[in-house]
Amino acid sequence: MDFYILKKQEKLVAIPADEQNCKEYLDDGYFYIDKVAACNEKSALKRLQAKQVKAFKMPALLFLLVLPIILFAWMQISR
Repeated sequence: MDFYILKKQEKLVAIPADEQNCKEYLDDGYFYIDKVAACNEKSALKRLQAKQVKAFKMPALLFLLVLPIILFAWMQISR
């Protein structure tokens, strides 16, 4: 089942992916964040958090892999 993740101030809610229901929340001041597939609301919120962590991990890992190469090149140039 698909869920829309919506946010109002600091409150996140997961609602079933229904256009009319989503429009009511948007009219109430919520903002659309994402659409996720999950079995219930709690699981949908956890999947969103996992997506956000994964989006942060990849650039950090890439930076850690490139850092030794940059340091080695800088050491060679500065000699």
